[in-house]
Amino acid sequence: MAGGGGLSMMSMIETLAKLADYVVGVGSCAAFGGITAAGDNVVEACGLAFDGNQKGGLLGAEFRSKRGLPVVNIPGCPVHPDWVTETLYHMSSGEMSGDHLDEFTRPRAITKNLVHHGCARNEYYEYKASAEKLSHLGCMMENLGCKGTQAAGDCNLRPWNGPGSCTSGGYPCIACTEPGFEEPGHDFLETPKIAGIPIGLPTDMPKAWFVALSSLSKAATPKRLRDNAVSDRLIERPLSKRKGDRS
Repeated sequence: MAGGGGLSMMSMIETLAKLADYVVGVGSCAAFGGITAAGDNVVEACGLAFDGNQKGGLLGAEFRSKRGLPVVNIPGCPVHPDWVTETLYHMSSGEMSGDHLDEFTRPRAITKNLVHHGCARNEYYEYKASAEKLSHLGCMMENLGCKGTQAAGDCNLRPWNGPGSCTSGGYPCIACTEPGFEEPGHDFLETPKIAGIPIGLPTDMPKAWFVALSSLSKAATPKRLRDNAVSDRLIERPLSKRKGDRS
């Protein structure tokens, strides 16, 4: 309840949204329900225009602000500060339109990339040289639940606070920009598999291709990557083309 007024925050948001030129859901809770909506959801948490991945939410599927836009969702748990400032800039300059939003009304400027794009561990990913525990340097998709190949976001192309991201910090992407990330159905650090093949395969290539290429990649993995992938520090660096460089 809002202090002193006897009104719920939900009712206040509904009233104010009807008066606003733009309505923005900042963070995955405001966008989709997020962590607060997990489990039994006894508080009936939902997003402003989505309840998980279903249209609706607090304001309803048909809501439009005074400028004719649906709720603009800027997801993330926590949200990237640059995503917020960039979106607000586009709105204030009058450049934001429905064409700039994806199916979850997130700005395409954010969601046109996957978290996987620009990841510092991509060489390990290409050769399927996988980490086996958190301190290892290898790709975290196969064994540690990383969803960077499935999650929308430019986290590794536009790092946090300069150089940072979850994967560069040694932790797998948990897809916090996606609706329903809070209930993956398994431990965040687990990669569910069937016959040794991860269930959650990359969204940017056909599954059959991925399975076939994985087998070929593993067969061709350089010893340098295979050894470094299961180490907590660089054991062997790439060789220079300079003659005699074997250090």
